[in-house]
Formats: sequence, C-alpha cells, structure tokens
Amino acid sequence: MNVCQVLASDEDGGLETHVADLANGLAALGDRVTVIAHPRQQRRLGSGVCFAALDLTRSRRSPWLRRHLRAAINAVGPDIVHAHAGKAAALVAAVAPRARTVGTVHGLKKDLRAYLRFDAVIGVSPPLLAHIEHPAKAVVYNGVAPSPHGMSGQALRSEFAFAADEPVTLAAGRLVPVKGYDRLIDLWEQRLGRLLIVGDGPQRAALERRAAGKPVTFAGFRADVRAIMAAADLMAFASEREGFSYALAEALLAHLPVVSTPVPGAKDVLPASHVVAASGLKAAIGACLADLPAARERMSAVFDWAAATLSVGQMVAGTRQVYADALR
Repeated sequence: MNVCQVLASDEDGGLETHVADLANGLAALGDRVTVIAHPRQQRRLGSGVCFAALDLTRSRRSPWLRRHLRAAINAVGPDIVHAHAGKAAALVAAVAPRARTVGTVHGLKKDLRAYLRFDAVIGVSPPLLAHIEHPAKAVVYNGVAPSPHGMSGQALRSEFAFAADEPVTLAAGRLVPVKGYDRLIDLWEQRLGRLLIVGDGPQRAALERRAAGKPVTFAGFRADVRAIMAAADLMAFASEREGFSYALAEALLAHLPVVSTPVPGAKDVLPASHVVAASGLKAAIGACLADLPAARERMSAVFDWAAATLSVGQMVAGTRQVYADALR
C-alpha cells in the first residue's frame, strides 16, 4: 500500500512515538510510507520512510496550511491518508484528499465531528471510541518495542542514594498539569518510601518547590526509563485524562505493578483495586507497597495480556488490517 501519515505535533511524547513506530513498521513490511510532519519528527524515522516537512502547528483554519497540506498529500498520491489526533484529523477532513482516510483518536476529546468524515476510525483504547457513531471503528492499542536490559533494584538505589530497604514508586511522563504530579506530591509521605519522578516539562520548577522536604526525587528526562521500571517496586499515575499511556504499556511489559486514576487504558486493563479516584490514591499505593507479592499476583493476568497485545508488530498488523478493510 501507499500510505501517507499526517502528524500535527512538534513534541516528543507517546503520540510521536506511535507514528514513528507505525511508519517504520509499515515500511519494513514493504509498504510505501510518507510522513507529513514538523521537521523535528524526521529523526525518528528509518531510511525506508519518505518524509515531507511541513509545520502543522499553525492554525488549523489557515488557508496557507490547508493549501500546502493538500499539495503535499497530492504529491504522494496515496491509497490511504492516516491522520493522528484531533488537529491532524481536522486538517485532513478539511482538505478532503482523493484517497481513503483513516483517523486515530489518541486521547479523550469532546469534539469528534471531524472523524465522522473519515472512512475508518481507530482508537488506542476502547473508551476513546465510545462516543463516536461510525460504521468502521476499531481499537488498535499502542505497541511498544522490546525492552532493553533492566536495571537492578540495588543499582537504582545506589544511583539515587536511596536506602536499601526503601520502596521506590515510579511516576514517568511529561511534567504538565494534566498528568497530576501535584496530586502525587501532595499525598506523598515518608511511610510510602520514595517517589521517583522521571521526565521533564514546563511544570518541573513548580513541582520541585512543591515537593521540598518530601521523599520525592526528580530524575529529569531519562532515555533509560524502561530500565528503571525493571528496578522499581510500583508505578503510579495520577492523570486527569489519557488515551492509552505509553508509560503504562511499558510498565506492564516490565511486569511492574501499577496504580492509577480511572483514565482510559488503566481502567480497561488494571485490576479494580488498582484503579481509584484521586482521593483514593494514597490508600491504594500504600496497600500495594505493604504487600508487593500480592500486587504482582493480582497483575499477573494483565502482564500476560500486555505481552501478547502491546507489541509494535501487533499495532502495525492491526492498523494495516484497518487500511485493507477501508480499501475494499
């Protein structure tokens, strides 16, 4: 197939990882793949993927942007145009390319009208599709590449100067308000051990001030966050909203127990006692840390499901099947 991927973001998060892994995976299967995106996204792509640089961070109503996007798509002459997330979906819907169109919903959105103009709609978790009436919709979970070698618990505690018997709870992701790090910091206390926050973002300075005097450590951006997951005792999410977090997928593949607020993804796959309102996070985290073997046992079926489902290969195959169905 000749596939054109459209991405309107200039950031470095799960959405961007998804598009790069999908494009590289499709190209490895022999499809012709072109990605239209901000210039900074090209570094993620393999040599088998064509790239058309276009800054789609401009206003989605910009006639200039729509004209240039239409020209870029026409130059590809694709069988499938695949838009990722709300802004790209709105732009592709406005351009109305002469090809089959697929849109992926990556997060909870109130306005999904643009997706009604697509031939098929994908959601990265079931709740994201609950409020859209479309005859061709499918769930394709985010896929995660095989994990590198993990860090040992001893090495983790040595690097950050944690006590040998101190439990370590990990929180990972971009430091932005929607992730709810302020909630975790406010509830944290000495009896819970150490909270290790991995990631960077505009909230970092404010969060560090909020955490002053608490057993909370900020590690900043770490390329080896998945290795750290192998050494931590628990993963905690306090997000207000998610699609299906890459950090969640990575934690499950690392067999790391997770406690989360009831956001899509977490509430679909985690045991009921591990999914709680923000007000219940402290109790749920404390209960897991008090009996980690029991927490891992409750999670065992989820770990098995993740191993069978959350691979890049499964994500590529599932997406490719949506393309094939749309072309029939």
